[in-house]
Amino acid sequence: MQPLTDTDAVVAAWLATNPTEAPADSYPKLLYNINLPPVLVHTAEQEKNMGANWRPVVFPGEAPMPDVAPVTIAPTSATVLAAGESGTFSVTIDGEGVDPTWTATKDAAADWLTVTPDTPQMANGDVTYTAAANSGAARTANIYVNGKTFVINQDGV
Repeated sequence: MQPLTDTDAVVAAWLATNPTEAPADSYPKLLYNINLPPVLVHTAEQEKNMGANWRPVVFPGEAPMPDVAPVTIAPTSATVLAAGESGTFSVTIDGEGVDPTWTATKDAAADWLTVTPDTPQMANGDVTYTAAANSGAARTANIYVNGKTFVINQDGV
């Protein structure tokens, strides 16, 4: 598959033959990679073989799909005891993203905090966290899920 060299002509031809409200899974599709010229693909298999760095061209009037699935977390914070404590919060997927998964990560410096699951998830679920005992001053850490932040405050002694 050769990259197209006359981008303006390709986009004009695409717009002339494809309505801008065409479903995302319709073909042919014009894909772009920030480092390369756009490529026209005709099947889902061709699109899959392009790799993760290729995205559909968004035409005027279309909203681009976010890179990750939008989520809601509940609750958004917790306070845990100095002696250490575990808890959970829920993650609800609210829409589609180029990557349909959600992932929970924590502040790198929060070595006193463990978070599971630590792999990408494709369905609504819970994040479980465990704060180790704290023998010092109160501390705070964050858990991040697709752009949302869960704040953990831990009491000090």
